[in-house]
Amino acid sequence: MNPTKITTGCLAAIGLFVLLPAVECYGANPEPSKIDRIFSRWDRKDSPGMSIVVVKDGAVVYQHGYGYANLEHRIPVTPQTMFDVASVAKQFTGLGIAMLVDQGKISLDDNIRKFLPDVPDFGKPITIAHLLHHTSGLRDWPETLTLSGVDTEGAVTLDLILEMVRRQRELDFAPGEEHLYSNTGYNLLAAAIARGTGQSFRAWMDKNLFKPLAMDRTQVRDDPAEIVADFADSYTPIGGGKFCRVQSGLAAQGSSSLLVSAEDMGKWLLNFETAKAGGKPAIKLMQQPGKLNDGESVNYGFGIALSENRGSSAITHSGSWAGYRSFLLWIPEKRFGIAVLANTADADTHGLASKVAGLYLDDSSTAKSSKSSEKSVGKEVTTKPDPSSWDRFLGTYRLGPGWLLTITREKDGLMAQATNEDKFKMRPVSGTKFFVDAYGAAVEFVPETSETVNRLLYRGIKAPKLALPQLTPERLATYAGDYWSEELQTLGRLEIHDQKLALHHRSGAWINFLPTGANRFDADRGGFSFEFTCDPNDKPREVKISGGRVRNIRYTRVILSEP
Repeated sequence: MNPTKITTGCLAAIGLFVLLPAVECYGANPEPSKIDRIFSRWDRKDSPGMSIVVVKDGAVVYQHGYGYANLEHRIPVTPQTMFDVASVAKQFTGLGIAMLVDQGKISLDDNIRKFLPDVPDFGKPITIAHLLHHTSGLRDWPETLTLSGVDTEGAVTLDLILEMVRRQRELDFAPGEEHLYSNTGYNLLAAAIARGTGQSFRAWMDKNLFKPLAMDRTQVRDDPAEIVADFADSYTPIGGGKFCRVQSGLAAQGSSSLLVSAEDMGKWLLNFETAKAGGKPAIKLMQQPGKLNDGESVNYGFGIALSENRGSSAITHSGSWAGYRSFLLWIPEKRFGIAVLANTADADTHGLASKVAGLYLDDSSTAKSSKSSEKSVGKEVTTKPDPSSWDRFLGTYRLGPGWLLTITREKDGLMAQATNEDKFKMRPVSGTKFFVDAYGAAVEFVPETSETVNRLLYRGIKAPKLALPQLTPERLATYAGDYWSEELQTLGRLEIHDQKLALHHRSGAWINFLPTGANRFDADRGGFSFEFTCDPNDKPREVKISGGRVRNIRYTRVILSEP
């Protein structure tokens, strides 16, 4: 597959020490075959795949491609194959902003309206810093455009997103009050760079970031119809070892839509150390965490997640769009980085990158401890299970909009079933904690009294237990009708279908709504919740729709004239 494999333990030995100051070596690199085994599942002629690059001690030490960029024409993935890296693109936008801040051309305290006066005045300024750290309160465009009826597999451009922002009527929260990931903020940053520099975002990035790093083929995708050489198609599995193509016409500059190869990603990773593009002050500024109005720190910098890896500070980010998946890791202290780029929706790029990192960074004792820990996860029973106390756990819990978890009892055990998923066994590990192997995580119930439970904990989510209302057919029918969103300029019709409140999607599928509270419903697909406001006669007159990254988009009930 045209791999490039460099296997020396210390890069100074092959003359690359001239690129950087003194090189600190962490031992011999693993045999390439060990890395290849991690990706063997995709190293086939009938599978899409991925490309990886590893940098260590100042240079690229391994890069390789697995699987196919195009299944129809049997074009293999190589380190030169181009991928859409989705949200990994945000750090490139982040460095661009950091450079302009360092040059005094932009201030982190600037109101975005200074550059983009069409952004509505929401009463409180949205600053460049708010956009960088996802604390602006602006609606995320993927969910918002979906509610608008936009086909997100078709052309989605920066202009379309800017028009969506122009129509936004209210924020999800006041700027600086919360941290909620929003792609929209980075689209505005791209537009601000263009307005502030007098160049297109694509041209400015090419001149100031890509050319200095000799990332000669990397480009911002600003035209969905443009033909790009060596660009991988994206796929998703459909069962039986088969795949189907996933269409994407995304050209969302700033937040995503960056086309790059593993070979070029290696150059980008090294720049975190060399600062050849941007300079040291800008690279340092990128790693500045955000801060909420109450002083709480946000572990997100300029397009990068600020975390830890093996006891050291680390920079990470993942990306996901259509069938593309990507992940980047850089550990400054260990002078180590890896990027994994994939064109198949079932690729766990984060997990794969972690396994490769383990080959390079884990010493024998650490690796042994890690493997021992992995084997013991969810296995140890700390207290003897008491099935007689489990009935209090039964019921439905709300993990998020349109995301419910129902706990039932079958025979001698408990079963967990999330929205639109199968039931899975829950294995007790304590009196209130159960491990679900299918989820790879534990579910812990939080008792209110010895006889009742009011919530559960799952992956950091505090999910309340719902008292599901029982609605009569007559009451259910009152919610049916036509609803108009002035913000989205779209009409939605709610109907009664199979004795449920439902929406007939343009695809032909029915989306059903489950009553989850007083005048509240959760959709069985799409991840949305619906909260109705009623008039004095208790007749619904407005519905507010919320999702994972949008809140309270208003739809007013209307009466359409008969044809």
